[in-house]
Formats: sequence, C-alpha cells, structure tokens
Amino acid sequence: MGKKRRNIQKGDDDQFNLDKFDDHTAIKNDHLASTTNNNNNNGGGGMSRAAKKRAKKRAKTSSAVTATTTADVSNKESAKSSDAEHKSILKQQSESQKMQLPLDSDDDDDDIDTAAIQLKEPQVVAIKPDKIKKKKKKKKDKSNETQLVSAKHDEAKMDDDNMDEIDDDNDNDDNLNITNDNDHDIEPELEELLSTLTPMQILLLDGKDATTTTAESKESHDDEKEDEAAAQPDAEGAINPKHVIGDITTELRARILLSSLLSPSGVTVNEFYQQYWGKRPLLAALDDINENDDDDDNDNEQPSMKMSAEAATESANHITRLDGFLNRTIIDEMIRKNKLRYGLDLNVTRYTDSMGNGLRHRITLDPPPKKKKRRSKNSIGVGGDNDDQEELEYIVANPNDVWSNVDTSQCTVRLLRPHEHNDNIHSLLSVLESEFGCMVGSNAYLTPLNSQGFAPHYDDVDVFILQLEGYKRWRVYAPFNKREILPRESSRDYTEKEMEDNMAGEEMDVVLGPGDVLYLPRGWIHQAETVSRPSGTPKMDGVKDDHSLHLTVSAMQNWCWADFLEMLMPEALESAATSDKSTSLREGLPKNFVNYMGTMHQLDDDDGETLPEGLKQASAALKSGEDGEGVDEDALMELKAQQRIRAQQQHFKDEAKKRIMRVCKQAMSMLDDACDQIGKRFLSDRLPPALLEPERVLTKEAFANNAANYHDAAKKIWPNTLCRLARPGIARLVIEESQAVLYHCNDNSRVYHGTPLSPMEFEIDDAPAIEQLLTTVEPHWIMVKDLIHGDIEDKMEIAQTLYDEGILAAVLTESPDRSVQTG
Repeated sequence: MGKKRRNIQKGDDDQFNLDKFDDHTAIKNDHLASTTNNNNNNGGGGMSRAAKKRAKKRAKTSSAVTATTTADVSNKESAKSSDAEHKSILKQQSESQKMQLPLDSDDDDDDIDTAAIQLKEPQVVAIKPDKIKKKKKKKKDKSNETQLVSAKHDEAKMDDDNMDEIDDDNDNDDNLNITNDNDHDIEPELEELLSTLTPMQILLLDGKDATTTTAESKESHDDEKEDEAAAQPDAEGAINPKHVIGDITTELRARILLSSLLSPSGVTVNEFYQQYWGKRPLLAALDDINENDDDDDNDNEQPSMKMSAEAATESANHITRLDGFLNRTIIDEMIRKNKLRYGLDLNVTRYTDSMGNGLRHRITLDPPPKKKKRRSKNSIGVGGDNDDQEELEYIVANPNDVWSNVDTSQCTVRLLRPHEHNDNIHSLLSVLESEFGCMVGSNAYLTPLNSQGFAPHYDDVDVFILQLEGYKRWRVYAPFNKREILPRESSRDYTEKEMEDNMAGEEMDVVLGPGDVLYLPRGWIHQAETVSRPSGTPKMDGVKDDHSLHLTVSAMQNWCWADFLEMLMPEALESAATSDKSTSLREGLPKNFVNYMGTMHQLDDDDGETLPEGLKQASAALKSGEDGEGVDEDALMELKAQQRIRAQQQHFKDEAKKRIMRVCKQAMSMLDDACDQIGKRFLSDRLPPALLEPERVLTKEAFANNAANYHDAAKKIWPNTLCRLARPGIARLVIEESQAVLYHCNDNSRVYHGTPLSPMEFEIDDAPAIEQLLTTVEPHWIMVKDLIHGDIEDKMEIAQTLYDEGILAAVLTESPDRSVQTG
C-alpha cells in the first residue's frame, strides 16, 4: 500500500461569484399578536390556532370521529404506561441508529456488541406515530400567495410559444419517487415533531443535554428542575424532540433542518421538492394568530383568554426561531475583528433617485480599490523587461463610516459570505450542502427603515431568505419570458419603467417579519424595502424593528444539466475522435460541402407552395412523369439543380447525424467519469464540513484532545476497530492513471478555493478497501479486518491514514482487541 499527496491549483476564473446576486425577500404581515417571550418546551414555532381549527373541523366531519375520540381518551388514561415505552424506544433507537464512543458514553456499564452493530440495517427513529403528540400540519390558504404565483406565472408576459409549462421535458413527474432521494425520507409524524425545533437546536443539540444549546447554556444552569421536567414525556405521552434529534443520522438531520425552515408553511420537504423546488416561490410565515377559534370544544371557560396566551407563546417562538445567526452587534464585531474590505467583503448601497429626475437606480458608496504595482518574481531587474503587474488593494471598511451611511444616509450594508467569519452560519450551510448535494453560500443584508438597497433583478441561484430582524416588504414577479426561467446568469438591474412595461401585475406582495422564510427559484424578479412594523402587530421586548436584517442562503449556482454536459461532451468528443474502433470522426469533410451548406444555401421546403410559377410547373411535370413539353427549360434546369443541392444537403445531414450519435453514444459510456469530474468540482467548491457533535466525537480531532488519558495501543487502528466515513459525501474515490486517488473537502477553507484540493494517492489494489470505507456511513460500521485486501497490515494502514486525515470516524477504546494477528 502506498500513498502520497498532490496539490491542485484552482484558477481565478472559477471564482464563485456570490457577490453578484442581490437577494431581496418578503413575507406576510399578519403573524404577530402578542408581547410575551415565553417558549414552549419543544422549542420552535409550534402549531397555529388556525391549523388547529381546521383540523377540528375535519375531525367533526369524519365518520370515525367517535372512535377517534375514544382512542384519544384511552391514550390519555394510559399515559403512565406509555412513558416507559417511550424510554424503551428511545434507548433501543440510540443503540441501533447511532452508536456513541465508549469513552464518551454516559452509561459506563453498557457494553457495545460491535459485531451486532456492524450488521444493523438503517432505520428511522423507531417512534410509533400513536405515541407522538399529534400536531396537524398548518395547511395555509395560499390562494392569495403561492397558488396565485403559479396561476399568474402561467398567464403573464409569455409569448404564445412560451405558454407551455416551465419545461416541456419536466411535465411528467412519474419518476419523482426516484429523484427525491427517498432513501433519506422520514416518517411524516417524526418530521412534524422534529421540525418544531429551531435551526440552531437542530445544529447544536446532541441528545445528551437536550434542554440547552450553546446560546442558551448560561441560562440553563439556573433551573435544573425545569431541565429535568423537559427531559420527560408530558402528561399525554408526547416525546420531547430535543431528545430525539441526537439519535438520527446527519443526513436525516439535514432533512429536518430544511423542514424546520419551511415548517410555518405547512409544506413537507417532499412536497417542497415536488411542487416548489426550481418552480415557484414558497412563503413560510406564521398564520394569523388573532383568528378566533369558535370550535374549541374543550375550552368552555374563558376561551379567549386561553387562546390569547397560546397565540402569544406561538408568536414568541416564531419570532425567535431564527435567533443565533446574526444581529447588528455581531455584524459590527465582524467588521472590526476581520477588517472587512469594501467591494470584496461588504457593500454599502442604496436604491434612490440620485439624479433628481424621478428615476431611481442603485448607487454604491464603496471606495474604489487602489491599484498598485507588484514586481514579478520573473522580473529581470535593471535593464530588463518590465514585468511589473498591477493588482488591486481593497480598502478596509471603517465601522464608524459604515454605520454612519446606514443611519444617516439610509444605505444598505450587504455582507458577502458571512459564513467565513460566523461559525453558526457555517454550520447551517454545511448541513444544507449535505441535503442539497451542491455548494451552498450566503449573504446578509441590513437595511434601515423606509429604505431599499437594490433595484429589481433576478439571480442565478435559488435562495432562501431568512428574516432575522425587522420587517421587509417583498415584491416578486414571474420571469418575463421562458428564456429567463432558471437562468444561468443573474440579470442586470431593471428600471421601474421596464417593470411597468413587462409585467401584468405583481405575483407576490408580502411583508416578512422575524422568523419568516421566503424561497425564490432563480429567475424570479424581486425587490424589497424595509417597512414599519405592520399595524396590529404589537411591539415585543427585545425585537428590533428600526431596521431589517435578513440572511440569504443560496444554492444551485452552476449546477444544472447544461453545466454537466459542458463537462461531459468535450471529453466524449475527444474520446470518440481518438478511438481505435472507428475512424469516422477523423475522416475528411465532404468535398466542397461549403458550396451547398450554410445559411445562404438554405432552400424552401419541397412542397411546391413557395416556388415561383415557372418552377411550380416544372415540379408538377417531373412529379407526373411528363417529358417536360410546354415547360420552360431554364425553370426545369433550375429545379433539377435545387433537387441535387437538396440531396447533397440531406446526405451531409445524415453523415453528421451518424457522427453526432457516435459522440452521444460515447458520452453515455462516460457518464460515471463525468460524474466523478463534477463530484471533484463540488468537493473543491464546497465548505469544509462543520461536523455536528455526534460526528465530531468520533474523529481524530476529538480523540486527540483526550489522548493523554489513553495508552499508545488505544491510539491506533486495530483489526477489530469499527470505522465509517465521518460524514456522507465528504470524500470521493476515482481512478486516475492506474492509481486510486481520493479527493476530500476536509482541508477546505471557508474562503472559496482558499485552499487547493490535496488528493491522496494509493495503489490500485487499495481501491476496494477504500471504497468500502467511503461507502460505509452512519448508522453502519465496518471492521478493519473485513476490508477487501490481502494484507491485514495494509488494511490497518489504509484506515489509519484516513482516520488521521479526519475523513474517517472510528471507535477507539481504552482496551483494544489485539487478538487478530497482524503479521
């Protein structure tokens, strides 16, 4: 077994241009009606009263209402017995779904059956639906929002030829169950339960201390009794999602994270992918909490008071559910600490009528970078060639100047790539990369009251707009024509006149408030301005409403079929052209083909309708088999010449088609190679994995912190050591020039392409063992001795190398089993 490294340099032209899309977002203004800041034990948004009302109405009209009511009563009476069952289920799941390190376990007396763990089949958390406290999904009436978007999108601003569906090839959705990655599906009841957690809870909770996150840790120590109470099922036997989240795999946690972001919409993740992803916007906002519930049969005494308290709790949970990512104080510290630069790390901009002609346009207040000359290393020196090169020196932003522009000049601050400096945003994007399977980026926008930072435009990325503070009105418009649906480049700024001339009407006009999320596919035009707190929305303690702050999460840039084919087809052409099986692509082009092919030689269709009168007569005579008597001889000769040209053109087309099909056939045989290439590009582009705590404790980094407590034998990989990939998708094995080459993103920088890929090269006979390790992901494990390789020492060395690199997770114990011979 041999291994060595090689570096891959990335060119500047590959730069991911996150700063060229200016995301604007919006949402609804009818979601706040309370001043309380109380949180429920489950954390997160909770179930809206409007959804409860609809659920009760459906239950009343159901023919099984009596049986359902009886079952509910029976469940309440058996709550005590169900508590024990819940504990048993969770314990069983924690043992089978995700095994913890022995050195990190809270149960010292629990022995791990490694052989059994290795053979476990993947499964979702084993929680019975009837043991979960039911919470009906909020099926909001979208008739004035997203459904209206879909209807108007089919009507407005499309030519007759563009009135079809967004993509004719995508009309048939029969295979959605294949493309939606159903291996990672989760039971609807469990998804609904876990999506009540906030994004920060999903990212930070590990199931051991389920009552606190990093942001809450200071307050949690003051009330241990409350923590203990939250750790137990409630009176109706409901399971606390904070304890379940630590027992699911990272891939399912990524799915739950997306579900949590979308949860106020009442749309499941599968519904989102089928109906909205790349198709139309989706608004995830709180229902109207002032809606009266006249059908609440269980609240005969002072129902309005109880509903008000319940609505207040729901509102407070929703407003704070996106806390922990950014606020103005964090942004100020980020600018000061990291010396952010104008034009590179942040922009100061405003959409205003600066010319006084009544037309607004975007102006940028960023100081221009300075040009400075840099002496090339290859410079000859005095008397030699002038090899000096110009480079740009960006101006470091003065925080006081930035905030002066915001507070006095009504400017917007756009932070480019805040995940480079913020761990929580980095973790959010890293987990979403596992869900989407593509590079995910971010920008942040802080805009003062009654101001707009950017002109109407569309982006070349799909965006999720997370409203963190304040209120922002979003106006969203369908693409003007079919060419602008799912664009590969962002648009220029549109003028207000262009918007008036090209649109039949706004598709969405909504106000986003704290906790709201808006999804916009690429190509949907949008503009946004900060507005005052909507009337009827009470002022809440600690909630900022003198500015708007939102975080934009972007995905799908340069990640479409066209990008894949741009990578595949040139390689397929080269391979087919150099093939030793056929010389057809290397054969010379037909003699003088330029004399009958090309635009200037295009002929009318051979239907006779468009021919001149003389040629019509000649054509009719030839078709009837007549000898041409009475037909103009010149017309007859011209017609025959056209027929020869037409025959030559058809022959050329047939020959070209044969060769094009040969290239296409070659491309089909090279799909795996092209997938490897675009997979390598993804590994190069993506962020370094921000491992969650259950993942991190099984890596070399975590073990190194406690290495002093173990003897030397416990620090090594042994034949009976259990291993698996630290996180699915972070590494890829390819075969290049008769070598097994492993690419991974573990050493990537948060700065895009800041660290070149450093592939690891192995002997070709190591490939099967490496493939086994890279395809073994949680909840599975594989023993080193079971790897496919002829030499046990090579097995150990391969696993040890990947573990030391941080690619593998492993179970290292204080007393490793060294009984297997290694000689």
